[in-house]
Amino acid sequence: MKTGTGDLLVECKETPTAGNGLFARTLCTPSSLLFAVPPQALMNIRTLKSFHPTSGPTPLTATQMISLHLYINRPHGSEDSLDPHYGPYISTLPREFDSHPLTWIVRSKRGMESGGVPLLKHLPPSVHACLVKLHDRFCQDWDAIRAYLQTANSYISSKYDAYLDNNDVSTSNYAWAWLNGTFNTRCIYYRLKASKEHSDNLTLCPILDFANHTPNGLHSMTPASSEADIWDSAPVKQIGFRLLSPADASVQEGEEIFLAYGAHPNRTLFVEYGFVNESLGNVEIADGEVDVQDVVESLILDHKSGVFVKSVLEDEGYWGDWTLYCSAESAQPSWRLITALRLHCLFVSNNTIHHNTIQSWHDVIAGKREMISDGNELAWKESLITICDTIITKAQAGLDSLENDGAEEYGHGGGDRWLPWMCENIRTLWREELLIATAVKERTLRGDDF
Repeated sequence: MKTGTGDLLVECKETPTAGNGLFARTLCTPSSLLFAVPPQALMNIRTLKSFHPTSGPTPLTATQMISLHLYINRPHGSEDSLDPHYGPYISTLPREFDSHPLTWIVRSKRGMESGGVPLLKHLPPSVHACLVKLHDRFCQDWDAIRAYLQTANSYISSKYDAYLDNNDVSTSNYAWAWLNGTFNTRCIYYRLKASKEHSDNLTLCPILDFANHTPNGLHSMTPASSEADIWDSAPVKQIGFRLLSPADASVQEGEEIFLAYGAHPNRTLFVEYGFVNESLGNVEIADGEVDVQDVVESLILDHKSGVFVKSVLEDEGYWGDWTLYCSAESAQPSWRLITALRLHCLFVSNNTIHHNTIQSWHDVIAGKREMISDGNELAWKESLITICDTIITKAQAGLDSLENDGAEEYGHGGGDRWLPWMCENIRTLWREELLIATAVKERTLRGDDF
């Protein structure tokens, strides 16, 4: 890999608040080639398959193969990785993920109460539910790796020593490897398969993973299109990774260059990446989203028609994924939520539960009519206000609990200096729910159309 001044236009520096970051070494005009990583320096399912050959009906996925390689080559303590192939790169990866929520839930399953484990009880229910799903994915991959290791080749067997045999230690090591080896923290999309949506289209890329996230696209670098991207096909030969400076502006020497992780809500950023976007102010409301699955599910299933309504919504693809949205311009429920509430309120106002009752609802989702009735519109909006009130109450209670419990004190006397920062992230999650629910309620009470 070329690292001369003219070939590598970025350098890694420590930032005041976000760890390491990438900074311009010189003036970068729009769409300049910042750096190019050769294919053999990338860590993905294609470059690793010779080290970890698999066969049979269930070969390792890209995430499993990358995390396996990291797992068996994790540096011990402050030492460098002994991997003869990717050791120098692996040695630059974060040595621990103590502040990541997945680490907390992994430790809690082992009966530990240290680090961020006590913070789990302070998470909003929707965030905790997402974290549980992430942990389920982790456990599935860990099960696959342990099964693979039972038939490991000699290369892996030589690495699989007594240090890794301890179950608690090995689970902790794999959590570190998994967080490094998924989209959650350091991997990036990289076309390797015929289908561009294939889950194995990812890679670890040196240098790139020093870049911090930007929510607004400011000074955000972009991958150069490969032939695989241009022709929408799997690459015929191994290709490298080329990163370009922002296309719409120059970057001055010494300015930080970012990587946009995507338009994710704070709930997703917290669970998968371990941080949130900047705190919401008391007046201005940034773009945000609140998952109201738990509240709406209880509302529907607590009614006598709940089981039938759920079956209809499932059949039509409208069960779950209910949210409230908010931006500087608007605040509203999602179409999926409106659709579910219309059906729920249709049965609340009827004494009979029958398929014939829902023809008017079917007509609405088919675009044949705008609404079921004036009464139904009033009813689902009243239900929406009830939902908002529930979210507001929970959010205020969550903020009070975090304050009264003195959560920042959990790590005092130890090395968990990140605890106050993470507590503020959790406050941001609760504030977001409070402000968005309040904004949606206010619009509903004003009689605004959605």
